[in-house]
Amino acid sequence: MLLKYLITICFYITFYGAGAASELFHNADFESTSFSGNWVAIDCTMTSRTDDKYHGTRSVMVSHRHHTWSAVRQTFHVTPGKNYVVKMYFKLLNLPSGHAYAEVKLNVALTVNGSPKYFGLAKLPMQQLKFGWTEISGDFHAQNGATDAGIYIEIPDISVNYLVDFASAQELPHNSHWKSDAQNRINNIRKAPVSFKLPHGVNAHGISIELVQKRRNFAFGTAVVATSMTDPSQKGYQDFVYNNFEWAVLENALKWRQMEWTENHVNFDRPLNAISALQSHGIKVRGHNMFWDVEQFIPQWLKGKSQNDLLSCMKGHVNQVISRTKGKLEHWDVNNENLHDDWFERHTRDPDITEKMFQWIHQQEPNVKLFLNDYEVINQPYETTALRNQAIHLIKDGVPVYGLGLQGHFFSHNIDMDVLKYRLDKLAESGLKLWITELTLYDTDNNRKARNLENLLTLFFSHPAVEGVLFWGFWDRHIWHTQDALFTGDNITPNAAGQKYLDLFHKTWKTYFVHNVNPGSTVNTHAFLGDYLLNIKRNGHLIHQENFSLDKSGKDITIHLTNDHHGVSQIVFG
Repeated sequence: MLLKYLITICFYITFYGAGAASELFHNADFESTSFSGNWVAIDCTMTSRTDDKYHGTRSVMVSHRHHTWSAVRQTFHVTPGKNYVVKMYFKLLNLPSGHAYAEVKLNVALTVNGSPKYFGLAKLPMQQLKFGWTEISGDFHAQNGATDAGIYIEIPDISVNYLVDFASAQELPHNSHWKSDAQNRINNIRKAPVSFKLPHGVNAHGISIELVQKRRNFAFGTAVVATSMTDPSQKGYQDFVYNNFEWAVLENALKWRQMEWTENHVNFDRPLNAISALQSHGIKVRGHNMFWDVEQFIPQWLKGKSQNDLLSCMKGHVNQVISRTKGKLEHWDVNNENLHDDWFERHTRDPDITEKMFQWIHQQEPNVKLFLNDYEVINQPYETTALRNQAIHLIKDGVPVYGLGLQGHFFSHNIDMDVLKYRLDKLAESGLKLWITELTLYDTDNNRKARNLENLLTLFFSHPAVEGVLFWGFWDRHIWHTQDALFTGDNITPNAAGQKYLDLFHKTWKTYFVHNVNPGSTVNTHAFLGDYLLNIKRNGHLIHQENFSLDKSGKDITIHLTNDHHGVSQIVFG
């Protein structure tokens, strides 16, 4: 597993690492013991060390801190309008008294029009001593009037000492050709060659082939309201889901608090009936979520239980749910948003309880794909590296994690594609598959929303680590914020953004191919990966149908006609 992880890391570094930018830090690796003109100890003691380092021969120890912001810091010049990425490696030497983990932040002091502005770039919650050397990194935009940026680590508990090594600050290059590059990647990674051939010797006058894509390998889906999927009065909503998406996730019906509002009174009918309805129409379903680490979403009756009773309830919940959903769901979000709260860690007194949640589910259903799922990982920089690091820790511990769910709630219409691609690349360093699980775009200007939606979907569809995109609702009658909606009104009418999605889903990124075929000649095309229906016609009349799946290896299809010229005797796939 570790070898596979290292190979994957190398792939992404090779694929995305072309054109290294200039280093902006001086003495970035702390190899020089002269800190004049580079690192400054702000209200702390900085000690050069050779006995423990991440890279090279030296690191520095930060100790005798008196404030949360006490740290070593270096300031570099920035250019307004540019993006920057920064990182450091740190190693905790001790934890706050009585705690199993600590929180570590990466901050910037950005000088704007002569005054400092302080804000966070990254946050790593629940950092344990066993993690050892750990990357913390983030990105920021130099706004108008910005001149300098000072980067430093913040640890809320001042008793914590730590080592720092192998820092870096670089300008993130702007790619004015990102969209054409993305289109080229789409053609390379989302398509495969298909050829059609008729052998010599049979009268093949009027033969044509029609290639119809039935579903894609890449997932396009949406969150749905469970009760609306089974309510006879909501047929319009149901038909829209069935006709315009291939994946779904239940918004709330599988969440523990909503399923079991009162202890031992579990509503399984609501989610199971919706899942059955979706599957009967060929829709694949994600499980969201088994646990949710945020306190306000914990079942109220669970609070106040003893440690042993809590663990018993948690294991029982997994057993109950999996016994009813086994074989019905493609994915499970295991412990939702646990980068933003630690309720289960605190109340079980187990900093590794998330790992155990994965194991419990895997033992009950080894074939379901298990995910971490969190926010502020692509639309903001705060937890990008935290999610990546969490995945790496799980992999090293042998935890059966398949993918990372990236929620993707965009509240600003100013979406920087260079920054977004950097964050996707950073998450892909985990070696896991990425899914955009809760995509929304908050915007009152639907034409602008349409442009942003096309850009986002193009980048997601082009990224080799991304396997799917699911909207967090689509209709203004069933959505988090009405300004997120792609479709409105009683008839579920598309606005400009909704129409853009329909065009991409039904036309741009879906293969439909018709061509005449002559004996002895070969017809070639490139088609999107997925499942197909092949119709063979003579003079416009259907004489044969064949289903097949297209993967990256491609297909060479030979069509053998019957001697009586009325049908097909054999289809050979090569």
